[in-house]
Amino acid sequence: MGNMDNLKTVYFVSLGCPKNRVDTDVMAAALVERGLELVFSPDEADVIVVNTCSFIGDAKEESVDELLEMAQYRSRGRCQMLVAAGCLPQRNGDDLKEAMPEIDVMLGTGSPDRIADLLEGQKVELHPGTGAHFLQNEGTARLVTPGQTSVYIKIADGCSRKCAFCAIPGIRGKAGSRSIENVVAEAKMLAEYGAKELVLVAQDTAAYGRDLKDGTSLQKLLVELNKIDGVHWIRVMYLYPDSVDAALLETMRDLKKVVPYLDIPIQHASESMLRAMRRGHGQRELKTCLLETRRIWPEAFLRTTVLVGFPEETDADIDELLAFMEEYRFNHLGAFRYSDEEGTPAFGRQPQVSKKESYNRFRKVMARQRKIVNKNHRALVGQTLDVLVEDVEDEGGFVLLGRHAGQAPEIDGITYIVNCDAQPGDIIPCRITEFKEHDLVAEPVQEDDV
Repeated sequence: MGNMDNLKTVYFVSLGCPKNRVDTDVMAAALVERGLELVFSPDEADVIVVNTCSFIGDAKEESVDELLEMAQYRSRGRCQMLVAAGCLPQRNGDDLKEAMPEIDVMLGTGSPDRIADLLEGQKVELHPGTGAHFLQNEGTARLVTPGQTSVYIKIADGCSRKCAFCAIPGIRGKAGSRSIENVVAEAKMLAEYGAKELVLVAQDTAAYGRDLKDGTSLQKLLVELNKIDGVHWIRVMYLYPDSVDAALLETMRDLKKVVPYLDIPIQHASESMLRAMRRGHGQRELKTCLLETRRIWPEAFLRTTVLVGFPEETDADIDELLAFMEEYRFNHLGAFRYSDEEGTPAFGRQPQVSKKESYNRFRKVMARQRKIVNKNHRALVGQTLDVLVEDVEDEGGFVLLGRHAGQAPEIDGITYIVNCDAQPGDIIPCRITEFKEHDLVAEPVQEDDV
């Protein structure tokens, strides 16, 4: 290609997790710095970038479907260059190029900031199959929409755990952390852009700083982020159960800006499944962690993730999981079905659970969680919670969309605020009046009611 002179516009598709979203922001900044304009429709784009996910089979399928759809614009539209970025080319680069010759450029997980060089035709190593993560530094630009109320910050990348079902270490390599100063500098910039909530993400957030071997820790980072003017909420995602100890819980509870919310992915509750999945702990440690959490921070909302259909899983294992869910009554629970992924320790393990059976188990888990959520939400009616206003739903401004502290962006439902004239970015006390499935309805509490 040689140069980018005839490339004027770029369109991004970002799939998968919030960590990917941050990498997409970095790629967008790199191309805008080189003079390209961001457009919001693929038929207006000279360059189309699909930042892919390949965590499980469904995610790979979605990434391939999206690439195939964007390839139509490459063959018949304005698009001159189709870029496949992220986990799928990192993991399956050769196969992908063979299957889709329409792809002009592939970029793995290790260097989103170098996308402009790639488009210029300079060689960038992909290292497929070796695992590569990307950490922002002081010089890394990131494109964030001014006024965005909630923004993800990737504090570390990669993972040093060896869970049997997980492909991430093979894609993104071992855990690597950014320095506290580096994260704080980005957080201050985001606060200046108007971010009211910072959502900290990594593959294993509680392990933040361990690889630096200089005393850096999640607790120390939270203490520093808590000092930043303009930031009102700090939310921490992806805390592994065996890393959640009393010291961390007490720090999170005592810092004013850290919201009462804990995302602790348990993946399962049956002893045999936890062992087979190589989670590094058993049911007893899991119970200790959750009981300690409830004791130290009783008002914290709990989110978790579970995996069903792992090889050798039985109906008895699922019954154990359902009983565990009843006992600990998570406010939010996401489930996904096992996908037999090449390169993971569990690949090819027998006996496999049939697709139909794993789907039935998934439905059973989600049906039970719906009942638990119903009871949890019923208990919230009449309570007053702080709600972050994010958007206006109707022109009259009578219905606002927001989230209370126990709702993470995009995954935990929303709170509709009625009869309220607040602005996006405001945090207002609201009384919960009713609930609908995963969402809540609330009205502002008048000052004389407080």
